[in-house]
Amino acid sequence: MTENEILEKAYKKAEQIVKKKQFDKFSETIREDVDLLVDKIEQNKSIVSALVTSLVKKIIDQIQDVRLHRTDFENGYSARSLDTKFTSPFFKNHFPKYANKESSFLTLATRERIKWTKKDGTALKIRNKELKIVFSIFLTKSKFIKQMQKNI
Repeated sequence: MTENEILEKAYKKAEQIVKKKQFDKFSETIREDVDLLVDKIEQNKSIVSALVTSLVKKIIDQIQDVRLHRTDFENGYSARSLDTKFTSPFFKNHFPKYANKESSFLTLATRERIKWTKKDGTALKIRNKELKIVFSIFLTKSKFIKQMQKNI
């Protein structure tokens, strides 16, 4: 499956879940964390886009540690390239209000040379502490990642 196919399939699946109000497919914790991301998207669109980019990468390459979002990290990858080629255009098409002009990896919160691990991620420039925790949890919680992979 290509990056675009993953994004489009996830979008269609999300539309169905919302239309049918099948939110109970996800744990209460995941629903609360997604609610926080949605509530804070206005001021943190780059965080949401970076998270989507990372999850797409994880679906494509299950071995990749998506917390290593830069090629200058050992075993890292270019999340910025993936975001520029796929996630940003997807957001411009489906969510223009929340789309970054070029890439979500040009903002202070996402471009810095900080690994998105629990330990190093505390240094991320995300003002909202709760959002910083949720961002880190989504990237490290294997149970969430497995559920997400199963549903795509």
